[in-house]
Amino acid sequence: MFDNQNSYHHTMKWSLQTILQRFQGTLLNGSYETMCAQYVDHLCTLEEGNVGGLSFFYQPKYLKQLYQTKASAILVPKNFTLIQPIEPILISVAHPYNCFISLMEEVSHQRRGVRSGVESPSYIGQEVSVGVNLYRGAFSYIGNHVVIGDNVKIYPHVYVGNHVTIGDNSILYSGSKLGDHTVIGQRCVIHAGAIIGSQGFGFITHQDHSYQRIPSIGSVVLENDVEIGTNTTIDAATIGKTHIGTGTKIDNLVHIAHNVEIGKHTGIAAQVGIAGSTKVGSYCRLGGQVGIAGHIQLGDGLTALGKAGITRSFKEGYVTLSGTPAFENRKFLACYAWFKKLGQEMKKKKET
Repeated sequence: MFDNQNSYHHTMKWSLQTILQRFQGTLLNGSYETMCAQYVDHLCTLEEGNVGGLSFFYQPKYLKQLYQTKASAILVPKNFTLIQPIEPILISVAHPYNCFISLMEEVSHQRRGVRSGVESPSYIGQEVSVGVNLYRGAFSYIGNHVVIGDNVKIYPHVYVGNHVTIGDNSILYSGSKLGDHTVIGQRCVIHAGAIIGSQGFGFITHQDHSYQRIPSIGSVVLENDVEIGTNTTIDAATIGKTHIGTGTKIDNLVHIAHNVEIGKHTGIAAQVGIAGSTKVGSYCRLGGQVGIAGHIQLGDGLTALGKAGITRSFKEGYVTLSGTPAFENRKFLACYAWFKKLGQEMKKKKET
């Protein structure tokens, strides 16, 4: 996860006293005077920890790594009890993982640096409204009649079509593309290579078996705090809108077809494909390589395990699905147990 010798070394430095105060922590071992004089200069895992590193522990399965690590300091849960002496300084906090992520975000911001102003060459069209503190990278293209909020960052080689709206504090990373009439909410993150507002996959079949494309004249709407992964594609609606709800997080290499509606705070892992006009509820979890047929409805709180193929609606939601065609996971596991025994049963019948 981390390479302490290369990519995760940086110029940031934290005193352990600062860490203690920042996260309202408690010192579990060592003296307060000794701790106040110590600093950490990089983040690390327990396994890869070394001198100057700060790590975290919150799952019992990593207890062995905790007592073997060479990290200088470790964030641990409030209820943690030492069972043997340990060299690293232990700081107990309410949520070790969340605190560690906060420090990771700090490192990430430092690496990206402060981006501001307009780089050349870049293009901006007519009748464009721009908020304060816009960053526009080199070779970016912004079309006509675009509205851009405050503190928006548009990295190099980004394409923004006509009549697009981008909310405050949103980030468009290099190579991402927004088709015409796309609406991006506030604090959204569009990662490199993502394409939002592409043409949908719809065709009329003529009597001679040739195809005629059905144009997508609708839009894509992303509500606030949505994150779209690298090389993900979201098709524009045929008519109307393809809609992604507040707080939904979409991984890399996902395809969302035309007129799909996804609720709020849903998580979608890599290589998921959702066919046209399907509705996915809020607080759903879709594992890697899940495939969902078109024109069906999935209710709130649904979980689809990896590679599930969902071919019918589960409107009631709050169910875990497995297999293809997908059905309830507990029933799937029972059937699979019988399937594994099938060979033995057939062998017994042959012997009798």
